[in-house]
Amino acid sequence: MSRRHDSKPGRRGPGIAVGVLLALALVPASAQASPPHISRSPVVAGTAQVGQTLRAEGATWNGRPTPTATWSWIRCDGTALNEDSCDAIGGATATTYTATNADRGKRLRVMLTVRNEDGTAWAISAPSGAVAAAPVPTPSPTPTATPEPEFTATPEPAPATPPAAAPPVVAAPQTQVLDKTAAAPRLMRPMPVVRIGGRLTRSGARITLLTVRAPRGARITLRCIGRGCPARRWAHTASLTRVARFQRVLPAGTKLVITVTKPGRIGKHTTIVIRRGKAPTRRDRCLMPGKSKPVRCPAV
Repeated sequence: MSRRHDSKPGRRGPGIAVGVLLALALVPASAQASPPHISRSPVVAGTAQVGQTLRAEGATWNGRPTPTATWSWIRCDGTALNEDSCDAIGGATATTYTATNADRGKRLRVMLTVRNEDGTAWAISAPSGAVAAAPVPTPSPTPTATPEPEFTATPEPAPATPPAAAPPVVAAPQTQVLDKTAAAPRLMRPMPVVRIGGRLTRSGARITLLTVRAPRGARITLRCIGRGCPARRWAHTASLTRVARFQRVLPAGTKLVITVTKPGRIGKHTTIVIRRGKAPTRRDRCLMPGKSKPVRCPAV
């Protein structure tokens, strides 16, 4: 006995249902929602000087729907480069910022946050140079009147007197001066830069960018402390390194300790702690040659 399907007005047949399913299956993956992703962190461009305008440049991001970007400028202590001593600058939420007297001697950073309905991602730039004072304007010269010539009587010359005997010359004792700067350790050139970016998750953060830039011959070491570490210790020698092994989800409480060292030079010591529901904390300090305990960085 044969079976027949009739399609009547107001009634859907199986052919229509199959067509709908095929249409849904053919929707491209790019049309589906995706969380924001920052592929390149921002950098601070411009002259770090009172009265000069700095710019946030170089950042790239994506996501669907298109994320909304917000900016926040941050003022940091000029010697420690430590986020614990950084403060957000009120009202500085544009891609440009003009340095004021309050920034003198400090370093400036910019934080980028992108959001859409599927999540949030953030990235913080490396610090600028220490903000210098505004240049002192050169005063205009004041014209002076030419004095009238005066005529005076020429006095008679006094009788000549024999010259006094010159005192004996005594050689001053020589004192040896030690050059204190000769043995002082110097900073690396260029200074190492640690960049990190990612987005928050329910348990901590997904790190999507972790790079270390160091001068040639420097040694980069990373220690991971916590239960979510993909490795306890990692080391490499290169000028620019992407630490791909740690670009993953890290739970709250995970601590990353990154050091960059080079014989005879002052090294860099960066500590990053993943937090729940908040951007990770970051602390940048210096390592003196041959020492393992970080200290405040010397003023540049």
